[in-house]
This record gives sequence, structure tokens and C-alpha cells, in this order.
Amino acid sequence: MPSGGPGLGPCWGSGSALLSPRGRAARTALRLLAASVIAFAGGMGPALATAAAQTAPPATTPTTAPPTAPPPPTTGPAYAPTAPTYGALYRDGPSDRWLLGGTWLYRADPSDTGLADGWWRDVAATAGWSTVTIPNSYNAGDLSAASMAGSVGWYRRDFTLPRGAFAPWVPPRSRSWIIRFESVNYRATVWLNGRLVGSHAGAYLPFELPLRDVRPGVNRLIVRVDDRRNAGDLPPGPSGGWWNFGGINQEVYLRPISGVDMSPVVVRPILPCPTCAATVQEQVSVRNWTGSPQTVVLDGSYGSAGIRFGGHTIPAGGTWVAQASVRIPHPRLWAPGSPYLYRAGLVVSDSRGRRLEGYVTYSGIRSIRVAPDGSLLLNGRRLNLRGFDLHEQSIQTGDALSPAQLQSLVGWVRELGGDIIRAHYPLNPQIEEAADRDGILLWSEVPVYQVDSSWLTRPAWVRAAHRMLADNILTNENHPSVLLWSIGNELQTPPGDAEARYIAGAVALAHQLDPTRPVGMAISDWPGVPCQSAYAPLDVIGFNDYFGWFDAGGGSTDDPDALSPFLDSLHACYPTKALMITEFGFGASQNGPVEQRGTYQYQSAQAAFHLGVFASKPYISGAMWFALQSFAARPGWDGGDPFGTPPIVDKGEIDLYGNPVQPLFDTIRQIYTSTVQISPQVTAARRREGPRAAPFGHGRPRSRPPGRRGS
Repeated sequence: MPSGGPGLGPCWGSGSALLSPRGRAARTALRLLAASVIAFAGGMGPALATAAAQTAPPATTPTTAPPTAPPPPTTGPAYAPTAPTYGALYRDGPSDRWLLGGTWLYRADPSDTGLADGWWRDVAATAGWSTVTIPNSYNAGDLSAASMAGSVGWYRRDFTLPRGAFAPWVPPRSRSWIIRFESVNYRATVWLNGRLVGSHAGAYLPFELPLRDVRPGVNRLIVRVDDRRNAGDLPPGPSGGWWNFGGINQEVYLRPISGVDMSPVVVRPILPCPTCAATVQEQVSVRNWTGSPQTVVLDGSYGSAGIRFGGHTIPAGGTWVAQASVRIPHPRLWAPGSPYLYRAGLVVSDSRGRRLEGYVTYSGIRSIRVAPDGSLLLNGRRLNLRGFDLHEQSIQTGDALSPAQLQSLVGWVRELGGDIIRAHYPLNPQIEEAADRDGILLWSEVPVYQVDSSWLTRPAWVRAAHRMLADNILTNENHPSVLLWSIGNELQTPPGDAEARYIAGAVALAHQLDPTRPVGMAISDWPGVPCQSAYAPLDVIGFNDYFGWFDAGGGSTDDPDALSPFLDSLHACYPTKALMITEFGFGASQNGPVEQRGTYQYQSAQAAFHLGVFASKPYISGAMWFALQSFAARPGWDGGDPFGTPPIVDKGEIDLYGNPVQPLFDTIRQIYTSTVQISPQVTAARRREGPRAAPFGHGRPRSRPPGRRGS
């Protein structure tokens, strides 16, 4: 495998040294990955989609019978094709994107007969279909067991091609189209005009497919979605930790390709020290989509600085991996409180200087590293972050959130004083961009979530998990808000040999693809678990803290007073690792005594107590409350509230309908806003003292609130 990662060409800087000490298991995992999965430099960019020559994946048998659909009407809704609209709901990416919004059609397929009955055929009739808009969760509002188990639904969009998508100098033979799905849960099979285009499995990340037989008139797009997940999927099914809302849960775009396409694009700022000049390294894969050689010229800019890649003749169907860099002598650094962004633009032109494609991303210059004492440093400044876990979910619309709903989530984080967000999966690109603009850091995780250890022994599963990790990095690396890459959540404790191999391989892959960020994982742990060598490859360990709420280790987490000594023992086990509290939270559904679990008073008092303990530990780099907003989890599960109402987990500062939960909301806001979450700027005098970061903003632990032991 080339040292720069799959499809990324030669490695920059010291990245090539990152793999050599990682051990035989990591190297073996990477060789398997290189041999079988990722061809980004020569192919589809962010996609891991399957081409049309392959058949659709087999449907998973639901564990619960799906609800019976009403018989289709004899006539369907009136439906007229429309053209997509220019532009995208987020700004990073190719400049030529057309939103395939407007009115779509939907048809439930509870008996999974649509394939056999030919629903994918190019038929103008609309009988059996109803109108919807995209994004869409077809089981939104349905919290039954059948809804969680999943079913099949079909989407249809009749469209005409937009006028003016291609410049007049682009010959017809060089014109082609790509369709981009930002996320589909979970398996998607796509047809255009009755011809199979391709398929894809996995939610939360984009995939793209080439559209071959696009017509000048009406085109009919059909998408079959199957959200029945099994134990080997990511996240595993049929159960899970958050509701399984099926559908096209994010936007769909058309992209015109004028002979060449830029994908992937990596914009990587390198900041050697907080007061140093920065070097911005850029790597662009330019693919020739035509059947003849093309000579192209690639130019770029970073802020006011120009970047010249030069020209290249790309053979038919080939790819040019272009690299260039620019020095920024006096960079303005990105950080919470001062999130300065540079516009990074790219234009690829033909040999006569005529524009073929543009690309824009907004980049931030900053450095992230773990100090030898385990401190997590941003631009040399120690982090003591406070923030939230969240789910992109609404009780009304499922996980198909509008821009206003997404902005509400970010707005609540800011109002409560949070500087970091985590989810169990990659976040919507609109949230990632909002975090860039607002100076919020992201713990970016792939949904390797509570996976049964038997799957970690299967090479095919490991390759799939590595593919998703690589996809996340290549999709989201350019966001300055991404603090680290997380490879999973709550795998087996203590980890076995298979988990150790997975950790080593995933960490090595992440470091290879992005040598500028640390790699972490969220774990369950409790008193009595010995130090684990399996965690040695990690840079950051996230601990999910539920002392005083859930039983673990035979009841060793019953007593909140045991939290402080446990954290000290965890730090003693891993003194060179950055430690973060990736989850802590308590449910509540009624008023009552402060010592009674499940009351708002207990919830607020425990929040204050745990935050006080964290504040007394200078080695803790951050803590995230679980969760920002109450959410639907799975049938029968209420998150441990003795008075709860399954399937709702009621741990949010915000309730299901967007209202603050008191007194928790004010407690969290007061503590978060009074916590110094990033140390002051490094001064000239401090630089002379050396790189060690001084303690800051930690304060004393709060006294333990009244409360009984046990879960």
C-alpha cells in the first residue's frame, strides 16, 4: 500500500512513519484494506457504492412482522416532473450541485414484493404512490416494534435536466451526470429510467453513483430503501441504542461532470507551533470521465494566497493525483471563541483555460495533539471542554431534519455553553459546517456501536468497518471543527484479542489517512477492570460515566462517591492518553425528592456533582452530557428511569418538543458557561518556559448530592 493511504498517493511529511511501529496486526489489517476496498483516487470519491453490474443486497428478514399497508388506490396523485434547483444546503464541495428537492413519490412495501412486481420499471402511472418531500423518514412517528425492526419503502422522483448546467464549450460527448445521496438508512438500490444504476449499504455518510442513460426529456429515478439491519451492520440491528428511522434521510443532488471531476479533495493545514507559519498541503484527485485523453490545468487559492498545481494530460478513464502547498506566514488560527475560516477554492480548466469544474471548502488553521502528560492541546492550548452527545432525531420527522431543526440543535449547544458535540455516527454536513463557523469541536465517530465481539473476528466485517472509517475521514477531514476520529463505542470490556486487533488496525488506518489528528474510542469501564494493553494504540480514551445510574461490574458503579478514585485509577492506567468523559447523564420524568432516581431534582444534583468531580481532575480534557435532547431509543428501553416511558430516553436538557428541562437546563448552563474550556493564548514569556501547559480553570469538586446507592 502507498504510504499516503488508499488512493491518496505519496504521503506528506512524517505520515509514512506512522504505520511502521504499529505492529503486525495493524499492518495485516491495512494490507487487507488496500487489497479490497478503497479506490478513491481513481474512482467515485466519497462513495463506496456498488456499480450497476452487481445485484442488490439481499433483504434482511425482519424479526417482527411489518404493519400491513392499505391496498393501493386505483389512481395515484397528479405528478409533474420538475428540474432540480441550483445550489446546495451546505457550501463545502463541488460548486456545480443541483438539489433534487421538490415533490417526490413514496410507496410502502411491507411485504417486500416491489422487486418482483417491478416497481423499479419506467412507468408514468402513479397508482399506489403518495407525495412526500426529501429528506424523509418513512416511519417517523411510529414507535412500534415493527417500525424499529425495519421494512422496505420506495421513492420516486421524475425530473428534467436543468438548463445551463454545462458551459457551451463542453462537447456533448464529455457531458455526464452523478447522483449524490447524502445519507440513506440503510440499504439503497437505485434505478434510472428502468435501468439499475447501483446500490449502497450504510447510513450517515454520502455516496455517489454515475448516471449513464440520462434522457433529454423526463427521467424517472427510483430508489428502494431497506432499513432492516442485522447484527453485522453498522450500527448493528435489529435493536440498537437509537430509533431505526428508515428512508432517504438527507438531501439528494445531481452533479454535472464536464469531462473531469475532482474527488476527493484534501486541504490539510500543518501548524508546527502556535506562533509558526503554517503550510497548507492540498491533494486533489482529478478523474477523466471521457474515453479520450484530456489535458487540464488545476489552480487553487487559500485565502488571498494562490496555489498552482500545474497541468497534466490524463489518459482516458485515468486519474491525476495533483499535489501542491502554500505557506501562510502569519496565520489566523481557528479555535472556539475565534473560529477564523479561510476560503479554499479550486478550479480545473481545459488546455485553453476554460473552466470545467470548481470546488470550494472553508478551512481553519489549527493544530491538535496529545502532550506527553496526556493533555489534549489545540494550538498549544490545553482543552477542558464541556459539551453534549446528541441524536439527529425529531419525534415529528424522525431523522429527516430540516435546516431549521439542525440549526436548533447547534443553537442549544451554544446557549448551554457547550464547545464540543459527539454523536454515535458522522453528523449531517450542515451541522459540521455550523460547528466550523461557530467554533464548536466535534468528536467524530463511526457507528461501531456495542458490536458483538464475534463480528470482530470476521475479516469481511473488519473491512467494512475500516471502509466506513475511511469514508468518514475522506468526507470530513477538511472541517477544522473535527477534533479527532473515533473508531467505536462500548465494545467488549475488557477487550479480547479480536478487539485489540480491530483497535490497532483502525487506529493505524486513521493515522495513515490523516496524520494531523488523534484517534480515540469511547469505552465502558468500572472499578476492578485492570489496565488494558489493547488500548495502547489509542491517543484518546473516552470513558462513558454512569456512576450512580447504571450498575456495572457487579454493582461497582452504584455509588457516585466511587467516581473520583476510579478516574484517578483510569488516569494511572493510561497516563499518556488524553482522557475525556464521552457520556454522563441521568434520566428524569417527574418532580420529587433529590435522593430519588428519576426525578428532575436528582438529575440536576447528579449533573452538578459529576461536573464538580471532573473539574477537580486536571487530566480530564472534556466531558459531554448524554444527551442534548431526549430521544426515542428502542422498544422497551427508557434509559434507566424508574418512572420512564419507553422507548423515550429522558436525559435531555431539551425535551422531545424543544422545551428546556428544569432545573437541569439552568444547572448545566451555569456550570458550562463558567468553565474555562480552553486555556489562554500562549505568551512570549510562556513560550520560553517550554511546551508544558499549566493547569487552568479547574476549581473544586462539588459536594455529593443526597442520593441513594444503586441503579
